[in-house]
Amino acid sequence: MSHSRTSPLIKPGSLLYKLLYLRLIDHHPEGKDIEWWARCRLEHICITPYFVYDILRTGIAAIIFMNFMSMIFIAAMVFTGLAIAGFQIAIDLRRKTQIHPHTDTLEMVKRVVLLRSLQWGVSSAFAMYLAPPEMLLHLVPVAIMVMWIEAIALIAVPRSAMINAGINGLALTIPLALIGGKGAIGAASVAVLSFLALHWLIFHLNYMFATRRLRTRKLTEAKDTIQLLLNQYDQDGSDWLFECTEEGHILRPTRRFCEASGRSAEELEGMQLLNLFYDSPERDELRQMGGQDENFQRLSVPLRIRGERRWWSISARKVTSPDGQRRYWRGFVADVTRACEAEERIKYIAHYDVLTDLPNRALFSTTIKRAFDRLGSDGMVALLAIDLDKFKAINDTLGHTGGDAALEIAARRIEECVPPGAMVARIGGDEFSVLIEHPLSRERVIEVAHRIVDAMHQPAEIDGQKARIDASIGIAFGPYDGANADEVIYAADLALYDAKMRGRNTASVFDSRMSEELQDRRQLESDLGDALAKGELELHYQPLVDTQTIETAGYEALLRWNHPTRGSVSPDVFIPIAEETGQIVAIGAWVLREALAEASRWPDHLTVSVNISPVQAMDRDLYATIVHCLATSGVPTHRLELEITESVLMRECEETIALLHRIRALGVQIALDDFGTGYSSLNYLRAFPFDKIKIDRSFVGDMAERADSDSIVQAVIALATKLNMRTTAEGIENAGQMDLLRVTECSQMQGFLFSKAVPASQLPHRKADDGVSHARITPLQKPPPAIDNYDTAVEARRSAG
Repeated sequence: MSHSRTSPLIKPGSLLYKLLYLRLIDHHPEGKDIEWWARCRLEHICITPYFVYDILRTGIAAIIFMNFMSMIFIAAMVFTGLAIAGFQIAIDLRRKTQIHPHTDTLEMVKRVVLLRSLQWGVSSAFAMYLAPPEMLLHLVPVAIMVMWIEAIALIAVPRSAMINAGINGLALTIPLALIGGKGAIGAASVAVLSFLALHWLIFHLNYMFATRRLRTRKLTEAKDTIQLLLNQYDQDGSDWLFECTEEGHILRPTRRFCEASGRSAEELEGMQLLNLFYDSPERDELRQMGGQDENFQRLSVPLRIRGERRWWSISARKVTSPDGQRRYWRGFVADVTRACEAEERIKYIAHYDVLTDLPNRALFSTTIKRAFDRLGSDGMVALLAIDLDKFKAINDTLGHTGGDAALEIAARRIEECVPPGAMVARIGGDEFSVLIEHPLSRERVIEVAHRIVDAMHQPAEIDGQKARIDASIGIAFGPYDGANADEVIYAADLALYDAKMRGRNTASVFDSRMSEELQDRRQLESDLGDALAKGELELHYQPLVDTQTIETAGYEALLRWNHPTRGSVSPDVFIPIAEETGQIVAIGAWVLREALAEASRWPDHLTVSVNISPVQAMDRDLYATIVHCLATSGVPTHRLELEITESVLMRECEETIALLHRIRALGVQIALDDFGTGYSSLNYLRAFPFDKIKIDRSFVGDMAERADSDSIVQAVIALATKLNMRTTAEGIENAGQMDLLRVTECSQMQGFLFSKAVPASQLPHRKADDGVSHARITPLQKPPPAIDNYDTAVEARRSAG
């Protein structure tokens, strides 16, 4: 109830606390009511006209005390009394204007009460002690009366009231005790008893005051809430009462009933309630409930009002008329259309993909399991697992909007290709599945798969651009490829994986060898994870030859894996595995360290080229790794050349180009590998100033036989020259190719004509190992720390996107 701080000597719950406060003041209003409670207490206190009281009390006391007190005492008493009256005026003004918080004003009142008590207590104590004996008979009753009046007036602040009573009581008992005598001691005893009586009375009166106010507050709030709900129900509610005969004929339809049903009272009167609803299982349930005597609640039934589908929730019970002659139904109806539509929407989202309107993984899993449950001894189900091949490229180049459009196009094309009754589902991302129950034959299913592949291969217009989606499909048949749904799904996924390994944009039918190949690949993944630690990886180096002088200008570092049981594993086999599993980051860092350590043994004019994987390019520590490796090896930055493919630039192009600029600023050379084989080669040349372009072997190999290939190679060289970029022609295998290139401005050549890739120990330019700065580098267990906040910013932007 009161929020004044309790003395540390009087702890809540202690015996002294219970004795002094009688356990009657532990009433605390809610936080929202603190200001209101302060106002209530102020209103109760300020009922007493304290300003008038201060003036009258000071004036009357001055007149009485003038008979036996000095003028200095009288002047001091009058001055302090008027000052307190002035403070009271300030309090009254604050309360009336209500500019200041009531809690602050209440604290000011308590301070003024204390001043008033001290001023009167000191004045009356001195006057009592110095008064003639015959005056005591008059002064004591007045002082006790003042003590009672002031304390009772302050029951809203019981602690302040008791302080006031205590000061006034002491102002009586101390001088009377000093005066002595039976009369004085008796009067002092009366003052003490008065204090004790006031203590009990004030806290009980305060308890009654507080409980009455707080209970009234709660009752008022409850009443206001109920009234608000009733008003809202009356104005905005969608519920209405209804009555029907025992046979279901509507009686006395209310205005709201008429408005909700879109019918007049004349139409509804006597109408069968069931006739409002169209045929449905819910209507049949309502008919069944109406034929029984049991109450029912919240039975939702669909109907149409002015062509719009609505849902009504009906609750009713049977009652007997007052004369006991007939029985009828009485209840209420609520329009629950929104709730039912929301529930239907939730059910739809739980079982269908919002973007494509196809069944989702959950519904597909349930359906295929039921299909197996219905499968007879000679039955068959076919499952097609579909994955879009070029969805990632579309999503990266055209954004999420383009990706969504591609998914919708893919869904419609698949639906057009499957036979009636087949289920097409979106499993997630760019994955789809088709379930065909009781297909006519395996051949028909395979035909469906090829139709889907052909349909997907057709160009689609997305955001004004032509794009091919393409799809790979895995086919499995139950129960031949699996005894249950999970096994057939697994078989279809294996077949899909096989289709992707065979070049994508095709379909594969499951056979048992696929499972063995998958196990073999998983074993290869596991072995690759240990290859770096076991020292099974090795770098070979293929020379880059100056076109005009035919002298070695540098070497490209090419990764090799010497497997302990498989022998040499082709990079075409293990590099994709390393990229898919993320191991390429650690392997790529090792390649950088090893290649630079090896380059430190070469003459200073030779460069070393290292390929950067698209996955490695996304590593936030790539820049720091490059700096660390350069610093450790001591190789000048211009001798390092990083080769990237267009796929590096296709994802998060802005961040990647910014990273390439930072690497190039170090002095490192950047080359674009396999130029001409991607989607937007010329666009990337405009986006980033590469130091070199590597012309793909697919063009160089046909230069001597095909004029178009020769023209393309010469055009690329001329373009690079115009852009101040050097060129390297890959795949030089014969002198004819070399002669054609030597008459162009091609910078470098690379191929078997000059040398295959060889171990570092076989390089003719290699210096002897001095055992100090050129020692073989031990792979780091942890990537070096980031150089600055650039990579953190890139990662944050990638996460936000």
